[in-house]
Amino acid sequence: MLSLPAEFEQFHWMVDMVHNVDLGLIVIDRAHNVQVWNGFMTHHSGIQPNDAIGKSLFELFPEIPQDWFKLKTKPVYDLGCRSFITWQQRPYLFKCRNVRPVTQQADFMYQNITLNPMRTPTGEVRTLFLSIQDATAEALISQNSE
Repeated sequence: MLSLPAEFEQFHWMVDMVHNVDLGLIVIDRAHNVQVWNGFMTHHSGIQPNDAIGKSLFELFPEIPQDWFKLKTKPVYDLGCRSFITWQQRPYLFKCRNVRPVTQQADFMYQNITLNPMRTPTGEVRTLFLSIQDATAEALISQNSE
């Protein structure tokens, strides 16, 4: 049996985790072009990676207010700190279908989003990654308890 170097095996595991984790992961550059698009995003948005990578986030999701979103990314790029968008501030950033319509009565997926800086080896932030969490159940419970 052929033995692969440990580094290659670990890299393969990381790629597999990124694409199969129950969390949306998107990497964008400073021009807001998509560099990475994981399986969660494919499943929930219906957009395939080859249709997303290299395209502007605003082209893929024209409902995103550009000026507002650029203000949210500015501290991530300029200061290297995280930024957050919660479903209470804005129900969703990416209009994705609710994939559990029988158990959850919502027309779309509510989202909590974290914008995270990605540093080069020299410490420069050229890209950021968005982690998108499905907060639909939490939002519906909160709305129904009011």
